[in-house]
Amino acid sequence: MTQNTIKKGRILIYRVYDIGEEIDLEKAQKILEQETTARSKFRLKKINQQAVIVSNDPLSVSLGNYSYTDQGMVFNPEVSAKIWEFGTLSLTFDFSIPEGTTIDQLRSISDKIQNYEILDTYARGKARELSGQIKGSMAKMNEWEVNEDYILYFIEKFQNDYEDAAVILGEEDIAALILNEEKNQLAEQINERIYSSKLQYYKNDLAIIDWNSAFIIEPSGSLDIPDVIEFALNQLLEMRYYDDLLDKKLKDIYSAVELKEMNIFSSRYTDLALEAGQKYIEIAEIVESVENSIKIIGDLYHSTVFRTASKKFRFADWQGSIDNKLDNMAELCKLLLDNITSKRSHLLEVIIIALISIELIPFALQLMKFFN
Repeated sequence: MTQNTIKKGRILIYRVYDIGEEIDLEKAQKILEQETTARSKFRLKKINQQAVIVSNDPLSVSLGNYSYTDQGMVFNPEVSAKIWEFGTLSLTFDFSIPEGTTIDQLRSISDKIQNYEILDTYARGKARELSGQIKGSMAKMNEWEVNEDYILYFIEKFQNDYEDAAVILGEEDIAALILNEEKNQLAEQINERIYSSKLQYYKNDLAIIDWNSAFIIEPSGSLDIPDVIEFALNQLLEMRYYDDLLDKKLKDIYSAVELKEMNIFSSRYTDLALEAGQKYIEIAEIVESVENSIKIIGDLYHSTVFRTASKKFRFADWQGSIDNKLDNMAELCKLLLDNITSKRSHLLEVIIIALISIELIPFALQLMKFFN
C-alpha cells in the first residue's frame, strides 16, 4: 500500500520563558517600534471568538529566519515571539515540511530537530536579548532557568486528502510520532491513551493533544488551535514558576525560624511575619491574574481544546499545589504573629505583676512594723 504524503504542513517548535513580572505591553511596543513588530489580536477565527477570551492580547514580534545545517539537512525556520502581559515570552520556530514527506519521514525530521541542542541555546539567547530590550516595560526583570518546550505537527493538506481525518490513526502510527518513539514499539494501551484526546469539529480536521506535543490536521490553515495551546503553555510556565517561588520563600522562612531562637525584643520575627504576609498578597494577586487571563465560555471547540490542553498539562495539580502553599504561607504568617504576640503578652503580664508588687512593698513594710 502506497503511503499518503504531506502536500503542505509545518512543524512548530515552542520555547517558553519567564522573563519578569507584569509587562506593560503598550510600553514594550513603543520600545520595539523601531524593530519589525506587530501587535496581533488573539482572535480565534474558526468557530466562535467568544469561546476563549484573553484579557490582554500578546505582543507579537517577527525575528526573521534561523538557518542551520544538521546531519546533512538544511533547516531555515521562521522565528517569532509573543510577549505576554503576565511576564512570559514564547518563541516559535516554524519549520516547513517538504512536500512529499511521509509520516515516517516526518518522524525522522522531527527527531533531528528535537535533538539539535544548539536550537535551545539560540532560543535562550533570543529570549534574553528580547527581554533585555523591553526591560523598561517590566516591573521587575527576571530570568528563570526552567522553560517549557513543545512540538506541534500542523498539516494543512495531504496528497490524498482524508474525507474523515480520523482514518489516519488506523493507517499511520501517529502516537509514535507524538511521543517521538520508534514505530510499532508502543503498547496498545499507550495508543489508546494518546488517541483518547482526539478532537474533531469537522470530519476533515483532527486534533490530538498530549503533554509535550500535538498533531493537528487543519485544511483551512487556521492557527487557532496552535494559538490556544501556546497560550496554555505560557500559563503553565507561570504556574510552575510561582509554585517554585513559593517553595523557596517557605523554605527561607522555615530556615530563618529554625536558626534563631525567638527573642521577643527583636523585630526579626515580626519582620518575617510581615514579609510572609506581603509575599502572600503579592503572589496570590499575580496567580489570580494569570488564572483569570483567559476565560473559557461554554463547550465550543476552542473551549474544548483549551480544557484538553489544561488536562494534559495538569493545570489542576499545579493550581492545587500553589493554593496549598499559599495557605501554608498564610498560616505561617499567622502563627509567627500569634507566637510573638503571645510571648509579649506574657512578658507584659509579668511586668504588670512586678510593678504592682513594687507598689505594694511600702504597704507591706508598714504592716510588718505594725505587727512588730
